[in-house]
Amino acid sequence: MISLGEPKENLVKVKEHGLTFPVVLQRRWEASCLYGMFATPIAYLIDEAGVVMHDVVVGVEPILDLMAEMSNQANVSEWTMR
Repeated sequence: MISLGEPKENLVKVKEHGLTFPVVLQRRWEASCLYGMFATPIAYLIDEAGVVMHDVVVGVEPILDLMAEMSNQANVSEWTMR
């Protein structure tokens, strides 16, 4: 995840939401400039090889929906592999 703000503020958010993935802080919207997206929050789904797997989603609810969708797909994949 790429975020803005102070490290301490972000650590509080990470703990509050129980995040288990890395959070990188941009200093001056560097990543936003590269992707041309300045809305917050936004999310991209990127696989282990760095391939964008889903169009960008903007806003809390769409992000939560995408997370739920991916979680459901992961659970189905794990179940069918057994």
